[in-house]
Amino acid sequence: MRRTALSLLAAGLVAGMLAGCSIRVDEGQDAVISTPVPAATTAAPAAPARTAPPAAPTSTAPTAGVDSTSNLRTRDEAIALADSTIACTPGLVIPDDGRVVRVEGACDDVTVSGFAAVVILDDVSTLTVTGDGLVVYAKALTDLSVSGDVNTVVWRGSAPRVDDTGVATTVLRDER
Repeated sequence: MRRTALSLLAAGLVAGMLAGCSIRVDEGQDAVISTPVPAATTAAPAAPARTAPPAAPTSTAPTAGVDSTSNLRTRDEAIALADSTIACTPGLVIPDDGRVVRVEGACDDVTVSGFAAVVILDDVSTLTVTGDGLVVYAKALTDLSVSGDVNTVVWRGSAPRVDDTGVATTVLRDER
């Protein structure tokens, strides 16, 4: 299963590069930033669609003090796109696929297990991410465990303790 996921990820990266993207690696940092290269075209630009935040650059280590979030929506923009808002409950599990979910209130333990979803949290003691293609925002985060693939976790405040066994995980501080 992981081999198939890795093969698909590699194929997607190759297709992205062939479609006019460039990749820049900032020296001294683990962050990889993908920037689209403008293509010559005569077509009018499409109207912006209501979509979830784009995937962030990949890194397995928290990057403090680096604004690598510039290609993500802000936390407030993500909240404005929320499909639903729920209150935090003990042991909360969020299995939603392809949705934007806002969780209000401090949480001791939250598990995000969906696919291609966005989750906006307040303060979280322990966050477990087991889904794939997720973007998770947290105001404050103490402990983070990631086992899914191609996930992004953005936090504010002090850096969390991170246990990352996933593939292509991005964990970074929101400096905006």
